[in-house]
Amino acid sequence: MKKYAIFLLAIVTWHSIYAQNEIKISELSIPTSPGFVLADKAPASIEKPTTPKAFGVSLLNLREGGAVEVTPYWLVNHPAYTFTDYFKKRKFPVLETFNISAATFKTDTTSSVSMGFRTQIVRLYSKAAREELEAKRLEIVGLLSVEDFTPEALEAIEKARKELSDLKSKITFNFEIAAAIIGSSKNNSFKNLQSDKSGVWANIRYRPKECPLDFTALARYSWTNNTNPKVGSDSAFFDYGLSLSFQKPKYDLALEFINRYDFSIKSNTNRLALVVNYMIYDNIVIVGSFGKNFDKVKNLLTVVGVKFGLSNDKAKIN
Repeated sequence: MKKYAIFLLAIVTWHSIYAQNEIKISELSIPTSPGFVLADKAPASIEKPTTPKAFGVSLLNLREGGAVEVTPYWLVNHPAYTFTDYFKKRKFPVLETFNISAATFKTDTTSSVSMGFRTQIVRLYSKAAREELEAKRLEIVGLLSVEDFTPEALEAIEKARKELSDLKSKITFNFEIAAAIIGSSKNNSFKNLQSDKSGVWANIRYRPKECPLDFTALARYSWTNNTNPKVGSDSAFFDYGLSLSFQKPKYDLALEFINRYDFSIKSNTNRLALVVNYMIYDNIVIVGSFGKNFDKVKNLLTVVGVKFGLSNDKAKIN
């Protein structure tokens, strides 16, 4: 029943996207719920920090589960929020990027739910990027100063606005933290829900100006909540790795490698995956990954999903 409710919510979101003319996508990628990432159910285990959407829906393999994400700051309009405000807060955008999520998914024997959050602690632009943004802002101010808004003038304003949005997305450095907790039940009852696993992690993204690749590093610590370390295994893990991604207007390709150290059995496993994001419409992204997961056996990882995002991050040009 849960998966049908989430799917219905996704359909409603899809219709909402086409009912509003002001919706715009700031970046191609829509991050996956931290709960999916912690459970190793997400297409990507390393999520590069991006500008979060006001509202998002993720469907995993179209049958295994789904997630809903909310960025509270952008659920309401901020009519006084200006371009200058954006850059005053650009270094430490904790409030504007604070995103919370809830997810549900199934395994062979249990149904699980998770809660999680992510937020960017640091966001930096290079000097050259800041100069480009200021030049584009001044260009738009000039275009808005005309007395007659002819069709040509409106077209020029829209073109400049899109270019400004694109420049805003080209952040040089991000430092993001995330956390999640997972609970499961064998009989789909909340009364029998038990906390299984928790985790905290950091994603650090660097985008060199003249390089076509993005670099995102991961450091994650996770632990199982109902395991006795003296008699059980899989009590705690430390993951670290790197993702290299190449982005074009319609797609994003990422290759990620992650090593996992299991403290309880003092053993290493790793994950190697190719992750593909493809934008079929504005704010609607199909994502898939192919490769090897963390298990000891050399299994083939195949995860396919679809993500919907609703944006509301508008700022006045002043």
